[in-house]
This record gives sequence, structure tokens and C-alpha cells, in this order.
Amino acid sequence: SDLTGNISLDMNTEIGDGHRGAGETFGKIVFERSGDDYFNSDVILIWGCNPFATQIPNSHFLTEARYKGAKLVTITPDYSPSSIHSDMWVQVRPGTDAALALALAAVIVEDKLYDAAFIKEQTDLPLLVRDDNGRMLRESDFEKNGDEGRFYCFDAKSGKIVQVESTTLELGSVEPALLGEFEAQTRSGPVRVRPVFEKLKVRLGDYSPEAASKLCGTPAPVIRRLANLVASAKAATNVTSSNFSKYYHGTLVERSQALVFALCGHIGKKGGGFVAFPFLTNDAFDMFSIGRTGIMDTARLYASILPETTWLKWKGYSEEMVTYELSRKAHAEGAGLSCGTLFWAMHGGLLEYSGRSAEWDPYMKRPLAEYLKESMEKGWQHVWPRPGDDPRMLFSFGSNILRRIRAYPLLLKHLWPKLSKITVLDWRMTSTGMFADYVLPVAAWYERNDHKWATPLMPFLHAGTKAVETGEARHEWRVFENFTRKISELADIKGIDRYTDHRGRELSLAGLHREFTYNGKYGEYAESKVAGKLVHDSTNLGKVDWKEVQDKGFTRFTSPGGSAVSIGNATTFEKNDTITPLTDHVHKKVPYPTDTRRIQFYIDHPFYMELDEVLPRHKDPPSVGGDYPLQLTGGHTRWSIHAQWRDDTLMLRQQRGVPVMYMSDSDAAMRGIKDGDEVVVRNDIDSFKIHVKVAAAVQPGQL
Repeated sequence: SDLTGNISLDMNTEIGDGHRGAGETFGKIVFERSGDDYFNSDVILIWGCNPFATQIPNSHFLTEARYKGAKLVTITPDYSPSSIHSDMWVQVRPGTDAALALALAAVIVEDKLYDAAFIKEQTDLPLLVRDDNGRMLRESDFEKNGDEGRFYCFDAKSGKIVQVESTTLELGSVEPALLGEFEAQTRSGPVRVRPVFEKLKVRLGDYSPEAASKLCGTPAPVIRRLANLVASAKAATNVTSSNFSKYYHGTLVERSQALVFALCGHIGKKGGGFVAFPFLTNDAFDMFSIGRTGIMDTARLYASILPETTWLKWKGYSEEMVTYELSRKAHAEGAGLSCGTLFWAMHGGLLEYSGRSAEWDPYMKRPLAEYLKESMEKGWQHVWPRPGDDPRMLFSFGSNILRRIRAYPLLLKHLWPKLSKITVLDWRMTSTGMFADYVLPVAAWYERNDHKWATPLMPFLHAGTKAVETGEARHEWRVFENFTRKISELADIKGIDRYTDHRGRELSLAGLHREFTYNGKYGEYAESKVAGKLVHDSTNLGKVDWKEVQDKGFTRFTSPGGSAVSIGNATTFEKNDTITPLTDHVHKKVPYPTDTRRIQFYIDHPFYMELDEVLPRHKDPPSVGGDYPLQLTGGHTRWSIHAQWRDDTLMLRQQRGVPVMYMSDSDAAMRGIKDGDEVVVRNDIDSFKIHVKVAAAVQPGQL
């Protein structure tokens, strides 16, 4: 993609795995513990997932943690398989988890169960907010050309408003106040200010256990019991899930969950802490994918980013922040698209439905299209190709957009007519493949020499050795080697070579194959050689030999590495020890990659202020598609995190062999529906047919 000047879309937003709430709070979405770190936990919250059904090979970590004394709590609308294996089941109405989390926070704050030292150092809760405009107090409030990224707290020792350090979380002699009201002498005159914690206390006043119970359905005594359990734990954590990323107000849920853990200081300690997306990979991928054919090309690449890297480090940016900043710049220039949802909305027609959000969402102040337009104009978001410049070709691999994207029929209506060719690379005939011009069969896991990652966070790189030769199915390396070779041959025949891409770079068609293969160093059958190169050049695997890794099947990571997708774990890997994320921030005082350089709960962006989401809050899930009595939630079948093996006969025997929808016995009886009946499910947008499984474990009103 980089060599041809095309756009790569981020698959996470397509799946709904984006963890936006974690991203807004911690400045990143990738940080997770190794499975054996649960042995250091004494409270584990299964909140928004069902690991005893969908992560069966990993669930033993949770049951064995119970042997060591951990309390396992499952928070879910239905009585799930995970609930059966837990010490406590907390029922909640679908989509109301933010109300439950904020009620826990309200009890923790009201009863003074919070870790004051932790939140003063690690969070934005002591930072000052102006009463007049709701904005955080910044250096620009005092100096004409002041930095918008420098913030203030009230030092209880000196009795003065002081600027907080941005290059370290170390407080030094400063004792930040969490409570109080103060006066700041700004350029525009005296302004009353107060800590974020004061604002939070007001917000939490709306979420007493009794008030929250009316929103989320969880009894008030259960809320108090759970709050005290989490607050009194030595190390409480959650089982990571991408579930809430798929909810309309999922950002608010994740921000509220993170607040509970931060208030109690359960971050960056063995067995404790809020965790998000699990990702750990060898870090040679980044440089290999954007490298060029020779030493001089690589030198020029480093030289192009060296000045900015040096400047950012001089400003106090950590290695992690530098990595993210360079990635943001590349995305802004069109090197890729981190928010793939924007692409599908603007080029795939999804705005036909999502643009109607204001019809269903009572909290929306104006149409979604207006927010989108303003965000694009002000550079807060970017989309490529630019609006009005239609995409022409689509390659889908590692993806299945006509299954995963919500309202995918709109893509067939709006995007497909714009495309001259659609190509799918996959090891099975997918939904997208059935609507493609070409389907190129690729080798499956046991048909290739390659390495891969797994979830939850495994401290090992897993290697695969080709167990069987295949016919037409090929490794992706061979597919693209063939592809680039044919392009270069045709370019030479037709006399077409140099062109300028949308980033202003001059690229070569005739030289594409030469660059892709590193001057022929990696030929058509070089999949194993490339895998070995990636292992050899990685900084976070130690000195290992690829053949030895294949023979053994795995090798242990030595660090998160410098890759943008793994560096967020922010921790040191000790030999023969578990992996606990975010310890660099908590123990080494390395700032977080947020605006405030702290775990951030107060977001004074104009959109957040307009929508009253400056602080975490609960918002009822909107009745998208009309006002109907039943609410459809998601979930996975047994053994199924993803769908790639679902049509295997053995796997189908774990269920009924056909897609089913779970319905409460009372809802079924009310409609005269029997177990196994096929029904039509509909709203104002569309409908589908499905078999019903009557289940007492599902609460009335939930499907």
C-alpha cells in the first residue's frame, strides 16, 4: 500500500474494537496484562464479555486465580456461562453500564475509599478548571503566546496556583489540592477555578446507588457491596473486552469503568488495573513495511523523521508519545486511515442511517453531518480519499466488510457502484467474496511458514510451520510478489512509470517489484525468509533464530518494543515474571500520551462540552431504528471469538448448526413463539429471519 501510494484502512473500527473510551482516557487503546498476571489479582471483573464461552483456552487463568483467593465478579445483562463460574453475578440493563460504574465511583468518593496519592499524581483530577467557561486552566490564560498544553493545580503547601510538570508525573514538593475553590489572575482578569475532582463530585451526585439503580436495574445494596469489594481489594482488574466499543455510547462506559479503577489506584500494579486492547508483536514490521531497496533509501527515511523526532524529544515527549505523534502526522498526510468508520460513512453511504442519529438520540444537539463537517474543516479528523474523490479499487484481506460493518447493505448501494474492481484475499468464501470480482485463495494457519499473536496478552511470539502443501492457495507474500511483478512488467511494456501520489511523493510503477522485493532479495517464495527477517530485526525478541523458533513453536518477548501497536503496554518485561501494563507510568513516572499527560477524565473539547460529556456520564442507549419493545444485544457462540471457524462441522455441533437468537421465556410466551421456531425480526430500517432459542437466562426485553 505504501509503495503504491494507496490507503490502508484500520480494521479495528470496522469490527468495532476501537476502545475509544480507553483512547480518550489513557491516550491509547493498547495495554493488557498476561494471562498469568490474574494470579496476582484478588478481584477480577468480567465486565462486558463472556470468556468461559468464547475464550475457553484462556479461562483456566480465571478459575485458577480463584484457587489463589481471587473473587470473580461477572457483570452482564444475562446469566451467562461466565456467571456460573463466578463468586458474584451483577445484573445490569443492556447499555447502562456507565450508570453502574458511576454509582460505584459515587460510593468510593462519598465514603472516601479513594487513593488520594494515586489520583493526585497519575490523573487529571487535581488540575484546575475555570468556572466561567468550563475550560481547563492553561498557560495561554496567563501568557499571550502561552502553551495550550501546560496545565495548573493548586499547591496546598505553598498556597499558590502552580503549573504542573509535563515531562514527568513526579510531583516533587508540590501537594496538589483535590478540593477547594481558588482565584486565578489571568490575562483577562480574576477567574474562579476549582479542581476537576470538585467537578467530578458534583457529577457523581446524580449517581447515588438508589438513583443509578433506576437507570441500570442493579439493586442499590449490590452496588454498595461491589464498590466496597473493589475499593478494599489489593489488586482489582477487569477482563478485557471489545464489547463496549460496539455500543453507541460505549466511550462513556469505558471512561466510567476506567474511573473506578483509577480512583482506587488499581493501575500499574501486579494483578491490578483497567486493561484495554491486547496486542503485542515483534517491532520490525514498521520499518520493513516502509523501508526501501537500499541502505541510502533507508538512511533518507531516517533522516526525514530525525528532525521532528529530535524536536519532540526536546519538548519532553516520551518514546511512546513520539511514536504516536509521527503516526498521527502520517495519517493526516494520508499514509493510512486510523478511523476507517469515516471512510465507510463518507464513501460507503453509512451516513444514510448514522446521519439520522438526531432522530433517535435525544442528547444530540445537531445533525451528525454538521459535527463531521466541522471536524474535517478544523483538522480534528481526516479521511482519504478526500470527499468528492471517489475510491476506484478495493482490496479486502484480513477482513470481511460485508459481514462486520453495521448497515453493510448501504455499501452495496453506495460504494460498490464507484469501484471498478473488488478483490478479496481469504482462505474461505466470505460474504464480501461473494460480491467481489476476484477471490484469491490464501493459505490458512497450518498451510504457511509464519508467526502470529494471540489474546489475551501472550508473552510469546507463536511460530507456525507449513504442515501441508496447498494447491491454488498462496501465502499473501507470494500473492503480492506476483502482483507487483506483473504491474512492473506492464508498466515497462506500456511505457508508464513515474507518478505523484496524493501525499505528493513521486513513485514508480516500473520499479514497484524491485522495491517490494528489496532489489530481489525476497523473491516469490520468500515467506519464511521474510518471517525470519522480521524476527531477526526485532528489538523485543532478543537474539533468536527463526528456525529454532519454528522448531520450538514460540519464543518469549523481552519488551513491548517500539512498534506503534505494542508500545502502549508501557512496561518492563522481567524474566520469569508476569506482564503488568502501565508500570512505566506508575513506577517510572513516564507521562501518558494525553493532552494533560495524565489519565484524563475531563475533556474540554468543544464537542464534549456541547454534548455534556466533558466528564464521564450515563446516556440511555438510543432506540435506533424506531421505538420497539425488544433490545438486540450482541455476543458470540461457544468457542467463537471470531467467525473464521464457525462453519466447521465440529464447531457447528457445539451449537444447533444454524444461527440462533436467544429470547426470554416470558417474551416468547407472550408472542406464541416456541423453541426452534423461525421468526422475522424487524425495525424501521430492515429485517432478518432467524431461529429462536428460548432461554430463561436472558432478561425480558433483551434479545
